[in-house]
Order: sequence, then C-alpha cells, then structure tokens
Amino acid sequence: MKKSKLALSLLAIGLFFGNIEVNAQTSKKWDGFSDQQEITNNFELKTEELLKSSKYITTEQAAKDLLAVEGKKIKMPLVQPRKKVLEAAEIATLIQPSFVSFATAYDCGNCHRTHLNTASGYIISEDGLIATNHHVIEGYIDSKNGKNLAMSIQTSNGDVYLVEEIVSSFKDADLAIVRVDTKGKKLTPLPLGNTAKVGENVFVMSNPAPMINYFSTGKVARNYIESASKSERLPQTDITADYAAGSSGAPIVDQYGNLISTVSSTRSIYYDMREQKNLQMVVKNTKPVVLLKELILN
Repeated sequence: MKKSKLALSLLAIGLFFGNIEVNAQTSKKWDGFSDQQEITNNFELKTEELLKSSKYITTEQAAKDLLAVEGKKIKMPLVQPRKKVLEAAEIATLIQPSFVSFATAYDCGNCHRTHLNTASGYIISEDGLIATNHHVIEGYIDSKNGKNLAMSIQTSNGDVYLVEEIVSSFKDADLAIVRVDTKGKKLTPLPLGNTAKVGENVFVMSNPAPMINYFSTGKVARNYIESASKSERLPQTDITADYAAGSSGAPIVDQYGNLISTVSSTRSIYYDMREQKNLQMVVKNTKPVVLLKELILN
C-alpha cells in the first residue's frame, strides 16, 4: 500500500512539472496570443483565496456607502496627459496595464466554486483607485444568480485585489470610484484627457462577455447634452467602436492614450421599434471624462 501511494505521488509530481513544461512550450509556440481560460482561472482562484484572508466590502455595506458617497469629491494626483500621437497597436499596449477586469464574485449555491460575473474598469491612481460604472456596483448589491460575496479586480499582469471601499459615486453620470488594497504595490493609472471632437479616433479596451481584453476602434459620433434625471442634464458622447455586455466601465481613450470617456450602455434602433424588428444600428453611449473630473480634486 505504501509503495502504491508513493508511486502515485511521484506520478502526480511528474505530471505537474510535465504540465508546466508543456504549458511553457505552448506559450512560447503561440507567442502573442493570450490564454483566455488561464486568465479566467487565475481570476477565480485568486479571488477565492483572497476571500479567506482579505478585507472586502459586503453587499450590505456597499448599499449604504454608495448612497453616502454620492457626489463626493476626492483628492488625488493626476497623471500628466500624454502628448505623442500613437498608432493603434501602440495604444493597445500602452493602456493595457491601466485596464482591469472588474468582477462580482458569487456563490451559485450548487457547487463549491467561487464564480465571477465580469465587467470592466480602469486604474486612476497608483495607490488603488479604480473607476467603473455606477450600475456595475448596483449589480453587486442586487444579488440575482446566487449570493454575491465580494467585488474583485484583475490587472493585466494577473494580480487580483478585492474592493474594500466605495469612495465616490455619480449616479446620473453612471460613474463610481472604488478602492482596492494593493498592499503597497503601485498600479499604473490612466491619464485623463479632454473632450474628444466629433470625428476623432477613439479606442476601447473591454471585456465583452465571454471575450477578455477586446480592443476596438472607432470615431466620436456625437457630443450632446441629455436629461440624466428630472433635475439634471449632462454631457454624453456616442462612439462607433464596438463593445457589449461585460464592457461596462471600460476606458475609452484618444489618439494619445488619454482617457476621454467611459463605456456605459448601448441602445438598439430597429426599423420597427414597437416590435423590435429589423435591427438597423446599435448606438454606443459613453460618459465623457468631464463627468469623471467632477468627482476629482487635484
């Protein structure tokens, strides 16, 4: 019996290191291609591990804090905007370290795994401030598919952090700012730019489910002011770059790699709007950077 257990242990070790070698060889062979399953597994496993030992904000506390910090201005240093015009491939590489996958971790009630419902976000300070949509935080508060446990983010290098605090929100602008504990590690913030003109090129990095790190390009289709509530009219920016469910909270940058807007929603226009037949176009509504700046003191 002991020999059998030893043999099995040695076999397991051999398979483990063999898999490492195979994965390394595969990664080298397919250099330039990301392993979507590996990224997802890393996010789930690290989130599950952090839930055992790290501080995080509960759904109950998040509901209270989201209301309490409405309109609150936060003081933070801003990164100097970039001034060099870049090619699309350069922009994709440049903004990747500032982009995050933003997830609600939940217990489905049917298994022992921690599941993730993912959206998007971006880093605005090196000490852990993350911007996303207000409705992403509301989605965490309102459990539907099971018991929501925590909010977590994953950076481009595979680091995972739990959200421990909501620091500011702007419901009518569909924006929120949260904080993660980086344990002293410095993140890469995205520089804030200015309003982009109609016709200018824009670039989006997002997670249209189930795709991860999806980069799309387009133009500013229009800048306009629209009623956001009964009492407030706010700036809006529509763009032509593609995104979809899972892209909520994603950064939109200009030709310099500076933030000019935040993904918010889509609106489908049908030839027959009443019966929603013959889809003609999908309008991509975003929240311009001037609205995020309303929450920041520098």
